[in-house]
Formats: sequence, C-alpha cells, structure tokens
Amino acid sequence: MAQLAALGGSPVAPNGLKVVWPEFGEEEQQAILRVLERGEWWRFGVSEEESEVAQFEKEWANYHDARYCIAVCNGTVALMVAFWALGIKHGDEVIVPAVTFIATSDAAVLCGGVPVFVDIDPETYQIDPDAIEAAITERTKAICVVHYAGYPCDLDRIKAIAQRHGLPVVEDCAHAQGTEWRGRKVGAHITCGCFSFQQSKSLTAGEGGAIVTDDPDLAELIWAFHNCGRPKGVGRYEHHIIGGNFRLSEWQGAILRAQLKRLPEQTKRRMENGAWLAEQLAQLGLKTLKPDERITQRGYYFFVIRYNPDEFGGVHRDVFLKALRAEGIPAFAGYGVPVYKNPSYTQSGVVHRVLPCPNAERICAHEQITLSNHVLLDRKNCQAILDACEKIKTNLDELRQLEKMANR
Repeated sequence: MAQLAALGGSPVAPNGLKVVWPEFGEEEQQAILRVLERGEWWRFGVSEEESEVAQFEKEWANYHDARYCIAVCNGTVALMVAFWALGIKHGDEVIVPAVTFIATSDAAVLCGGVPVFVDIDPETYQIDPDAIEAAITERTKAICVVHYAGYPCDLDRIKAIAQRHGLPVVEDCAHAQGTEWRGRKVGAHITCGCFSFQQSKSLTAGEGGAIVTDDPDLAELIWAFHNCGRPKGVGRYEHHIIGGNFRLSEWQGAILRAQLKRLPEQTKRRMENGAWLAEQLAQLGLKTLKPDERITQRGYYFFVIRYNPDEFGGVHRDVFLKALRAEGIPAFAGYGVPVYKNPSYTQSGVVHRVLPCPNAERICAHEQITLSNHVLLDRKNCQAILDACEKIKTNLDELRQLEKMANR
C-alpha cells in the first residue's frame, strides 16, 4: 500500500494546516468602534493628536527606527510616491531584483521609469550587490532593493555602492515588518523604505502602506505627493505640486495601531519556530536561507526552503512540491518566475532591461520552496511540515514513481 498521499496514502494533515490570520480580539473591536462613533473616518476630520492615522505614523516610525513616516493606501503606492519624490521620470532607470513581487518593478514603470532587472545571491535570495554595481549607467537614477521573504539584503555593501555613485536607495520592505540589520530595523538605513499592510503581511489592515525616512525634506515632499500636492501647513485648496489622494483611512489606522501591539510577540514567535524548523529540516538535507550574524531580528513573509534534488533521489522540486501539498502542506514556489518573465513584460512592450540572472532563473525553476509566515505562528504547523518532509524522504521510491507518472 502506498505511503505518500499523492499516491493514495493517508496525508499528514488531512484538513491542511490550522492557520489563524489575522489574530485579533477586543482591542481591534474597540478600535473600529472608536472610529465609527467618532464619525470622522478620514484623517483630516480630527486633530493630529486624535487621528488614528497620524498616531500610527508616529508609532510605526518609532518602531521601525525612523524619524518620519507617511501612511498611504497600499504598498505599491508607497513605492510610486517614493519614486516620484526622488524625481523618477520618463526614461530614468531603476535597478531592481529579478526575484520579487511584481509591484517592485511595476511601481517604477508607472512613474515612467525603466526597471533594470539584476540577479540575486544564490544563498540569501537577496539582490546581489555586485550585480547592482554592474548595472549602473548614466541613466540610473535609483536603486530599489527588496528584503525578500523578510530576510534583509546586504545593506552595508549597498549603502557603500549608493554613496559611491550618488544614488538614492528605496528599501522595499513589504516583506520585512520587524526585520533588523545590525540592531536597527530596516527602512531608513539609506534613503527611504516602503511597507505594505496587505492581508498576507505580518502587520495588516487588509490593505495599506507606509513610507519611512530620516530625511525631513524628503518626508515633506512625500507628504505633499500623497495629499493631492498639498504641503503641510497650507490651505485646503492650495496645491503646490502635482499629487494624488493616496491617504490611509482612519479605519485602517485604528486597526494597524491595535495590530502593532501584537507584532513584537508575533515576530518573536515566528523567529523561534522558524529557527526550530530550519534546524530540523537541515537534518533531512533541506537548507534554508544562509544565516548572517548581522541580522539581529528576522521578520517573515516567506519561510524559504532551498531544495536540492540530490537529497531526494534526483526528483525535481515540482514533484516534491506536489507530494508535499498532497500531505496537506500549503507549499509553493514563491512568485513562480523572475518578474521579467511575466507576460506584462514579455508581451506588452514595456521598456525594461534584463541583465544576466542565472541564479534567479535556476532558483525559480528548480530550487525555491516557500511557506507563508503565518504557519510559523504555531509550532504544531511546523511539526506537521517536518513530518511531511520526513515522510517523503523515507519514501523516495514512491517519490520517483510520482515523477515518472508526471512525465508520462
């Protein structure tokens, strides 16, 4: 009788993993009632001291070790507003990693910029600093790095490169709520950082975003862009630059404030369970992203497994994923392909540049396995993931049989 669920055996988690997200309770309920009963559902209906959004901005800036924070309606808009404030215009090149969510590069395109896709480090999956420097031309106007999966990129080297070439750096922190580099949270290490609070993120209001920076002039410009071109302190119908309404609502501000109180403990839980799972999986020949002592706190978006077919009878990653899913484990291959392989780039005529990305191509096609950060909130989920991987490892003959069936 077959053991693997993909061949008819009993699955490790017949009902899937138990994932409760978002975690909420009385505090969130009271936050919504507070806004409802106040009757002012946008930030300018009340004073800065009363505004949920304004108070969240202060709290998020403080939590993420930045001087300023401007909350916006989502993470993509956060990137767009940052690019606009940095002067990105038609034809300007913005260096981006090949492996990320598509919003990173799309934001540059929507501002008229030209994304330049570069390779990633094979052990960390972060943008390769050498590839950044090789991509810089006279048309380069910004570098956008991504703390992919919540693992921070090498900010030491990237800062040095940016300073050497006089370029601003936008940190795409959509995956990195709570992530620290050398004891300081990511976002304002160089120029500015952009966050997403979409439903799948480790801090969420369903949708939402924010930009953090230490630069007062940049913060003022970002504020004006997100508020219909109005700088702070001017009349309601006085517009100094072309901008848009990218503001966050009081509903979202209130929820984010309540959720932020939970984030430190949730981050600790994810880190502890992630470290335990990584240690256990290593004994099965399943590596995770390379440890780095400069990472002093790890926020999570993905828990990443670096699959090696040699450890599983030469069977391809996709077959292993099929077997793992059949056991009830919701595992995926990240975003599937390098961004530039999406039809929106291959078939639309969007101007972009692609430098050689052998690591990104190989990792996406053969190696990367991802699990949601939410499974790390419960050790029972981690145990089920481990049990499923052990089961597959113990039944390699069946795994090979599954591959033969897939290749017919």
